[in-house]
Amino acid sequence: MSKPYIRISIVTDTDTTKWKFGRKVLEIFCETDPRMVPSHLDSDAKVKKPFHDIAASEKYWAEEDVIDVSKLGLGLGSGRTFVKWNCEWKRTKAVKYDYVMSHTLVNRFGELVPGLLYGNADANRKIDWSCLFHRLVELANPQFAILHLFTDIETRRRAFGEEQHAIVAKDDFLMGPPAAILEDRGIPNLAWATFFGREYTKEIDAEKLRANGFAVEAIGDGHLVTLTENIFDVADNFPLFSARRSELKKLLRPGFIRLTNEPQATELPENSTPRHATPPDPDNTGQPAGMIGGNSGISLSLDSTFKAQLQLAAATKAPYSLLITPLNQVISKELWDRVHEVQGTVYQINPPETIETIRILKRPKSAMRVPYIKISIVTDIDTTKWEFGRKVLEAFYETDSRLAPGRLDSDAKIWKLFRGVAACEKYWAKEGIINANKSGRGRVSVKWDCGWTRSEAVEYRYDMIHTMVNQFGELRPGWLKGDADADRKIDWRRLFHRLVELANPQFAILHLFTDVETRDDAFGADEHAIIATDDFLMGPPAAILKDRGIPNLAWATFFGREYTQEIDAEKLRANGFAVEAMGDGHLVTLTENIFDVADNFPLFSARRSELKKLLRPGFIRLTNEPLIQATSPPVDFGPRYAPLLNGSWVIPTIRS
Repeated sequence: MSKPYIRISIVTDTDTTKWKFGRKVLEIFCETDPRMVPSHLDSDAKVKKPFHDIAASEKYWAEEDVIDVSKLGLGLGSGRTFVKWNCEWKRTKAVKYDYVMSHTLVNRFGELVPGLLYGNADANRKIDWSCLFHRLVELANPQFAILHLFTDIETRRRAFGEEQHAIVAKDDFLMGPPAAILEDRGIPNLAWATFFGREYTKEIDAEKLRANGFAVEAIGDGHLVTLTENIFDVADNFPLFSARRSELKKLLRPGFIRLTNEPQATELPENSTPRHATPPDPDNTGQPAGMIGGNSGISLSLDSTFKAQLQLAAATKAPYSLLITPLNQVISKELWDRVHEVQGTVYQINPPETIETIRILKRPKSAMRVPYIKISIVTDIDTTKWEFGRKVLEAFYETDSRLAPGRLDSDAKIWKLFRGVAACEKYWAKEGIINANKSGRGRVSVKWDCGWTRSEAVEYRYDMIHTMVNQFGELRPGWLKGDADADRKIDWRRLFHRLVELANPQFAILHLFTDVETRDDAFGADEHAIIATDDFLMGPPAAILKDRGIPNLAWATFFGREYTQEIDAEKLRANGFAVEAMGDGHLVTLTENIFDVADNFPLFSARRSELKKLLRPGFIRLTNEPLIQATSPPVDFGPRYAPLLNGSWVIPTIRS
């Protein structure tokens, strides 16, 4: 059995011989992961020269030479010609790879021969291959490019058929076709990620593909189409990947992709377990109806498909339901929060023979990393304005250098590197169009939300879900929310205070969550307590505040103008609580230090209980306090959540 490998192939007519281009290519490899730094780089095919640093590689990137063509024995006549040699770099330890830059050139007939950056690497799961490929595509603005994980299923002899056409097309696919093959024979197959450049503009209907649940991103002069959320789905669940590829081919012009069939599941290697994609029939499930989303991943996260669906649900007020099968064992907090922010619901499908659905009130989750700092701010000011976005990012950056973002993007995967506040303007509220034709509502103009993360200390993720006016002219407030490591060196009060001053919120919280409050049934086992607890952990968005009210008091809670009649500031101050008038509301803090929640929870809990007694009965939904006990074990989903179904389905449409 051959070893799985990652293939990258990029065809471009950019002048690849320029050192500016070469330097950026090498920087992308080195910055993506330390394990992608080359060990050797050379213009000689044997690649003997050790790689010292990027600057020292300039002389080998497109090394100039003069050759005597008569000595080549190729019938090209006599005389001397000027050449720029290709460059190759490799790594001999983990992660092993070999990449070649076959340079763009103009042949003796004055014709441009596009360059080809290509290579194979060990299929290491710790490398962010999507990020590497994405940055190379942004740099090269290719005619065509692929990123794919090849396994035995596709590389074995006659994997795609016995006929000559299939054999040739398969070889072209494995190669990552250069410009000459693309021109003469066409595109052999779709990879996990395929970039279609300007030559294929008429072939790619981006809105049609997005409407059918595919991730399509406009980059440079073309579109990047990705088939599943994770490249390792090709190895872990090939039937899912194969089904998605077949579905996409049906949406493209017949004959545009040469290979139409897929490798047979019956021919999988002996140690592979076939998984058949069996989508549920939404018309036979009773509840729920409306816009339905889901997929077969063990862990569901806010990917670009879910993000587009939820943006459409917010704009059209279409009912949204996330259907989970027993295979889905974890739902990310970001996805869970966004579903509820659009007033959606989550349903569990029972084993298929029953065709029943049960509403899920608790988020299926892995053991949560605690403690963590939660900030949630609901505001009706126009968050799409760059002036607001700039000030938000400055608040993070200026509060502490350890809060400077590592990455910021309008894409749900957040893979663009943060290169200063000014460079973020184009991603803060990036404009786009969602095709909602299947809903009967036409095309919807959107401004994509923005997310920023930091992977070093202090780790965090924050999202700005923008204020918007839906199709009915109703204002949906914006929601700035996120979680961060509970680092005691950060002045969290200062950061929150600046954000509240900036946003003048309707409601906002700053809280330190520990296992005392995050464990199952912390505030009670009844349905009311379970829902209110989940709303509290979420940091409730506007829709939940409007429908269900305030779930609980945080260490610091800001009550905006909607709650003016509820907050008697003088009464609270008279009882020893810190109350500060800010903008149109009041900021109420329970203790002197946010880390009292972790260091002295009984003190914090007593102060919270005391404050609740000073407020109108029923104003705060959770009236009791959690008991302090040992950390609860990870969630046991029981046999009902055992992996019984292996289906994959995404139905991003609205049923009439």
